[in-house]
Amino acid sequence: MSVMERAVTETTLPIYHRAIDWDALYKRYPVPDVFERTRWRWSADEIRAFQNEQFLDLMKTGWQNEFYRRRWTAEGLEPGDIRSIDDIVKLPMFDSADIKKDQEENPPFGLINGDVTKKMQTTPMKLQTSGGTTGKPRPTLYAPQEWELNGLTHARNLYIVGVRPGDRVQIPHTASLGNAGWCCYKACHDYLGALPITTGTGAVTASRRQIEIAQEWGTNVWYVRPEYATQLAKVARDELKFDVRELKTKLLGCGLGPDVDNAFRNQLEELWGCDVFDMYGTHEMGMGAFECRHKNGLHFHEDSTFFEIVGVEDGKPLPEGEIGNMVCTILHRRQQPMIRFNLRDLTKIVSHERCECGSCFRRMQKMLGRSDTMVRIRGVSIWPQACLPAIKSDPRTTGEWLCIAERKVNDGVVRDEMTVKVEVRDDAGGWDGLKEHIEKRLHSDLGLKLNVELVKEDDLIEWSNRGREGKPKRILDKRYEKK
Repeated sequence: MSVMERAVTETTLPIYHRAIDWDALYKRYPVPDVFERTRWRWSADEIRAFQNEQFLDLMKTGWQNEFYRRRWTAEGLEPGDIRSIDDIVKLPMFDSADIKKDQEENPPFGLINGDVTKKMQTTPMKLQTSGGTTGKPRPTLYAPQEWELNGLTHARNLYIVGVRPGDRVQIPHTASLGNAGWCCYKACHDYLGALPITTGTGAVTASRRQIEIAQEWGTNVWYVRPEYATQLAKVARDELKFDVRELKTKLLGCGLGPDVDNAFRNQLEELWGCDVFDMYGTHEMGMGAFECRHKNGLHFHEDSTFFEIVGVEDGKPLPEGEIGNMVCTILHRRQQPMIRFNLRDLTKIVSHERCECGSCFRRMQKMLGRSDTMVRIRGVSIWPQACLPAIKSDPRTTGEWLCIAERKVNDGVVRDEMTVKVEVRDDAGGWDGLKEHIEKRLHSDLGLKLNVELVKEDDLIEWSNRGREGKPKRILDKRYEKK
């Protein structure tokens, strides 16, 4: 053995590509084309057995983790109490507030991550953060297995809907502390043989240049926020006198949110002349659920994450067809394990039957919004994201809106009001009847009369993700502001 060969063999550094048994990883979590031919087509019983095996192994990690051990012991639980995944309901749930509290009391990464400095002596780590939708972004750490599954779950999703080697995938998500851009980059580069074109958001690469790059370099797939896809089509039309349909795009991957009547999808498919597939993920799990080519519900990524739907108020498991909070247990996570994490994202399970695509992976309805952004107006619960179908029901809107809750006092009578500001396209041709139409649709959808205020295109850019990084903000609650 040469000096160089011996030096490489004897290194004491935590080399990433030696931190994983790759054959074992891909046997447990198959790469996209193998996955599609095998596990994707497993029976429900086979899926459940695999989940049970993974869960019981995960529980060993959980009992060694101080964050979980304290919580579970406080509930009177002992390791022998959890004998299968059917017993998961015995474990207490937690949410992002509990992680934040843990990290504030045990800075910077909390008990849930263990002794990070010690682990880094032998294990490479990657740091990402949440999007900060409900407050300060919280850090999440990834060891190699967690980081690979981030990309691998996304790659499987893209493969199922048709991405293949040689495709050129434009990614207008910035690869920074947020996770979406990294997930898609790894999926394309590491697992699909597709070319990732990492342009970042419009704040990094101007929208006009995004379109020029797509023209020059042959982009045929986009992983893009749906609101930004409409902006790109507008910029192409207005500034470049170019119809994005001429790009001959194969597909768009988007998080469509509460687009229950497909109005937003239909608009995008008309604008771009291609299929649009809904996708749902979080920075902890990577891709959690996604549509197949039949678009009849989002398949849970059953072998990497176990999902439950529970009541918003009581946290009790709900039957198929009832809307509640999604609770996830990420089966592959050992660094920062996530066991019964209440995402507070609202949805319902729509099917556990085998899909036309051949998969028994359960399917959920579109993500309807976050229960922790819910506001009560005159006794009625309103989720801002639930306004989307009404907003998109008229093509004259841009699809951007902002809900403003205010407390008003008239003649000593206190009354809560909500105004929904709605952007109207510059080329709408006229606003006649639009305000009344949206107010009527909102009343029908939400069960409460809300005020609609029409505003010009780009008036809400401060709150959208067209003018900044991250997710759009949909609610301003001014009822408790000091006068």
